[in-house]
Amino acid sequence: MDAFNGQKLDKIPAHVPPELVYEYDNARDPRLLQDPHARMRSLILEAPPIFFTPYNGGSWVVTRKKAIVDITMNPEVFSNAFISGAKDSQQSLSLLPISVDPPKHTAYRAPLNQPLSAKSVAGLESAIRAMTNELIDKVLAAGRCDFLSDIAEPLPVTLFMKLAGMPTDRLAEFRHLATQATSSTVDHATREGVFKRIAGILAEVIKARQEKREEDLISHLLDVNINGQNPTFQEMLGYSITLFLGGLETVVNALSFGVLRLARDQELQAKLRADPSLLPGAIEELLRLHGIASTVRQVTRDEVCHGVQFKKGDTVSLLLPAANYDDAAFPNPEQFILGRTEQHQTFNTGPHRCVGLNLARLEMKVFYQEWLKRVPSFRLDSQSPPRFMGGFNLAVTSLPLVW
Repeated sequence: MDAFNGQKLDKIPAHVPPELVYEYDNARDPRLLQDPHARMRSLILEAPPIFFTPYNGGSWVVTRKKAIVDITMNPEVFSNAFISGAKDSQQSLSLLPISVDPPKHTAYRAPLNQPLSAKSVAGLESAIRAMTNELIDKVLAAGRCDFLSDIAEPLPVTLFMKLAGMPTDRLAEFRHLATQATSSTVDHATREGVFKRIAGILAEVIKARQEKREEDLISHLLDVNINGQNPTFQEMLGYSITLFLGGLETVVNALSFGVLRLARDQELQAKLRADPSLLPGAIEELLRLHGIASTVRQVTRDEVCHGVQFKKGDTVSLLLPAANYDDAAFPNPEQFILGRTEQHQTFNTGPHRCVGLNLARLEMKVFYQEWLKRVPSFRLDSQSPPRFMGGFNLAVTSLPLVW
């Protein structure tokens, strides 16, 4: 995961036709940092559907939904197995179940399906509501907040840390590590060090749960059966790091981008206040318009896909947030349209579809119910515009609101 060295290739590989080269740096692109999702739309309008960028070591970028789905459903050629965290005791840590291809992937993913099912996470609704209202209580009278640090970070991060069995008093430290791990601007050595620190923290939690089980996800995983045996310590670390990064990054940014949209669209904000029953559909449309994560594959053999010649060893970035703006998949993709039936790509598709999507949807539903009920009409702070970051995840780094 060290794809952001900022370097630009001197020479385009021989198998890449010149007409498929488009210069796009997903870490430092100025238009991306100004407005991430407007940049996603511009890639659909300006770049080839599958293009090669010379930045960050050189890679293919896929922006259309159909091509992304086809690649995702072909793990034999487009593999996830190269993805890893840091080396731990000279062993590479597999980020389970992400970095395992089917059919092995099924065995590693199955233990997460039940504890993260819609039925299982429904039991967390009252806790999410209480936490949301506590956070609103802290900012309501002030008439302003930085939504990212005051609400979007503490809500899903605290909830997830409780669910997973991690210490909630280290929220700031954990969040910093999670953003560093997926950041677009840290070098390879720094990222390696960050993964080692995360692994060290999680190793302590796993050891504590080995001695004494609790009512949490790590305790649950220790006792599951994978191919006839319990997970090894390395496998537990792999699971834990994946959960750590998923739980501390994705919902934070989904909430931030969604609230940013509502702050800019007073009419939509008023509509949802007047009729909260519209929220589930509105959340799906907010998720579509503001995708977050991209995912990377490595080509295992020479293959032509969607008219493009891929060579063994090529890196392929599946730009899920751009696919949500694909005209062939979503009519009038820039418009917020309630009641769309097409499945957005924000949670990915196929075997690697996000395992935490039920929890994410529940958190967003409860949050919007309480926030829109209690906080008056809110807007962006004209003195302090929002700031963004690129990388593996599109991210908000600051979101000042006033009301």
